[in-house]
Amino acid sequence: MRVGALVLVIIVVINGCTTRTKSAKRSNLEYTFLADEAIINPRISGYWKSLGGGYILDATADSIQLYSYTKNFCYKEKNDYLEGLLNAQSQFLSQGDTISIFLTDFGDKTSELQPRNDFVRISSLPDCISFSELQQSSPTLLFNLFIETLKENYAFSKERNLDWSAISEEFRTRLSDETTQEELFQLMGEVVRLTKDHHTKIIAQDGRTLQFTGVPSAEIVMDDFNSQSEVEDLNDYFNLFFKTNYENISDSLLHGKGQKVANKKIEWGSLDDKIGYIHIHSFAGFAPSSISRKQQLDTINYYMKEIISDFIDKDAIIVDVSFNFGGYDASGLTIASYFTDKPMLAYTSQVYSRGVFQNESELYVNPSEKVNFTKPVYLLTTDISRSAAESFAMMMKALPNVKLVGMNTLGILSGMLGKSIGEFYFTSSNQRLLSPDNEIYEVSGVKPDIELEVFTKENVFEGHKDAVREVMDIIERISKSQ
Repeated sequence: MRVGALVLVIIVVINGCTTRTKSAKRSNLEYTFLADEAIINPRISGYWKSLGGGYILDATADSIQLYSYTKNFCYKEKNDYLEGLLNAQSQFLSQGDTISIFLTDFGDKTSELQPRNDFVRISSLPDCISFSELQQSSPTLLFNLFIETLKENYAFSKERNLDWSAISEEFRTRLSDETTQEELFQLMGEVVRLTKDHHTKIIAQDGRTLQFTGVPSAEIVMDDFNSQSEVEDLNDYFNLFFKTNYENISDSLLHGKGQKVANKKIEWGSLDDKIGYIHIHSFAGFAPSSISRKQQLDTINYYMKEIISDFIDKDAIIVDVSFNFGGYDASGLTIASYFTDKPMLAYTSQVYSRGVFQNESELYVNPSEKVNFTKPVYLLTTDISRSAAESFAMMMKALPNVKLVGMNTLGILSGMLGKSIGEFYFTSSNQRLLSPDNEIYEVSGVKPDIELEVFTKENVFEGHKDAVREVMDIIERISKSQ
């Protein structure tokens, strides 16, 4: 196994080093930046305004520069990650005065594994200030920019009962020219907590982050912590909670015979002769961080082929994302591809701007070309399952052989829109995922087909293990009834 993984890393690194030329295309896609010539692709030269997200691209020099705008503001954005993608691996389709950009290079699956980002051509760059000028702006102006950005781009104000005008009026009375940067940071932190949205956060230059952190299951763990005296620190108690549950998977459910693969992000093995088990710990980090996302997906495919091939004679598989904090959706689409033999619409991605949702892309679960398991699959979810784990739940829910079992997911499926506010950076939810039957799971979470309590006050540390065994019993009862 270790030799195979090493060979895989060597292969994907070599494959990732191919040079790109001006004519390099995949399914009519072209690179935004031509690396071998060190120039912007001439076909996107000019200025482009996003349809949702409040961005402007300046593609007039030797690199693509990113700006942010609202109704009353325009400024040079400080976003090394997005600019890095635009000037390295992003690809686009051109249709007249509109371009659709795919930020991440996934090879021949680039347009299948991520939503597109649409931009329309504009004649000139608006009157924008530099990033340094933005940083030097007054606390009142920065707070106004912060609220205006949320008002124009936050997609779930109605669902989360947020009145931005009222919030602005309340907080403006606490601002003045004497407000310090730390005080401004704390005030914005109060605002993001009002959203009760884990994807909406304010981040200081030193890495401190303010956000809402409440999770129902976490409340159960906290109550259990308060009822005992052996562990004195709450963080230590949470660590013990996760450690115990992970050990329960390895030692009790898989009897010490499971395998941890893909940088330990996937653990798999047999629960018994008839049922296979796959615990997906995360939807990111399947290989060292230096490896590209395309190569990370190669790693997923390498192991999923092995896992599904080993399980091909099982009667059913339990896929578990109970402790999954997310990652990126392309990972979920890749894993889900092993559980269908035909394309299935998972959801439509829509982006919000100024009261309107704009369709980005329809995302399909396309069957793996390697091996497919189309017998019963049960996906176990909890309210710890969040972000990309929730979009994965939507992907799996779209497959006819899959049943979701457990608890509602957390309800933060949106991607995170990133914006600079002076010396601070903040993210917010401006994307919604619409299911094939027009359901939206933001706030409520993805609802299971079979409800099952996983964490209870009476069974905090053993509840997950017992829940997996209950799913096994459900599978047996259904099998006997057929």
